[in-house]
This record gives sequence, structure tokens and C-alpha cells, in this order.
Amino acid sequence: MGSAVAVLMFLTTLSFLFSTPGWEPSLGGFPALSGAVGQFLIKDVVLLGAALWSLGEAMTATKEPAPEE
Repeated sequence: MGSAVAVLMFLTTLSFLFSTPGWEPSLGGFPALSGAVGQFLIKDVVLLGAALWSLGEAMTATKEPAPEE
């Protein structure tokens, strides 16, 4: 449950990539972001990956084992 909430939270934060005033066209456009804002948003890519991995592990662990014959 916590991993699913984390995925939603990081997706929401990453949506700021397209609406943040830290976007610097003079730096070459996407994905060039200015210092602090860019670092803040790009770290969420890694955290989103970790949350997705954790969610996958949790979903696998909760599956019922196949009945043995």
C-alpha cells in the first residue's frame, strides 16, 4: 500500500518538470533544468524507480502460491 502511494506521489512531483519556472531554455531545453530545482526533480526519478520495484516485490509476495499436485 505504501509503495503504491509513493508511486503516485513521485508521479505527481515529476509532473512539475513541465510546469516549473526552473526550466531553462537557454541551457538547451529538455531535460536541462536549473540547479536546485533540477536536482530536486531528477532525484524523484530514482525514487520512483525504487517505489515501483518495491511495489512489484510486494505484489509478488502477496500472490497465493500455486496448489501442489
